[in-house]
Amino acid sequence: MTKDFPIKDITTIQLIKRYYEEQKDFRNLLFFLLAINTGLKINEILNLNIEDVKNKKYIIVKQCDAGIKKKIPLNKEIRELIKLVSKDADISSPLFVSIRGRRMERTAVYTQFKEVCNALKLNNISIASLRKTFGYHYYQKSKDLSFLQWLFNQSTVIATMKYIGVKENINSRFNMEFSL
Repeated sequence: MTKDFPIKDITTIQLIKRYYEEQKDFRNLLFFLLAINTGLKINEILNLNIEDVKNKKYIIVKQCDAGIKKKIPLNKEIRELIKLVSKDADISSPLFVSIRGRRMERTAVYTQFKEVCNALKLNNISIASLRKTFGYHYYQKSKDLSFLQWLFNQSTVIATMKYIGVKENINSRFNMEFSL
């Protein structure tokens, strides 16, 4: 069994984006960008309808397992892709539609992303890596483990660090200059 790692290298993220753009596969590019920029679970993304995201700067997602509502910002690139992907679709349609016109399923997403990784010769990356990628890069920019712990619904900070592939000693973050 292989371990799925976050995509830590921005160049790899750009390589995957460019691949989708060259293939003119904007639906799967949108899925990829939503996953790495929001930290949502695959099912949470697949359950989105066009009306949930079209002409919105935020989406409200009810967390599948905890029932918590999350307000997720959508960056400009994602909003533009939503317009492109949904331009001719009914507002009540699923955002991600299969070839047969039904809501896309997890297995299709897994298969499609595995094909991309194989084509680009990327190892230890799967669809599960996308959420971890969000967590890793969010942590690198903010160092906010408590937010990620809440977002990922994990019981400990250590579990969150392990999940996002961070091997930092928490004790090293103690500021010696701290004084009251």
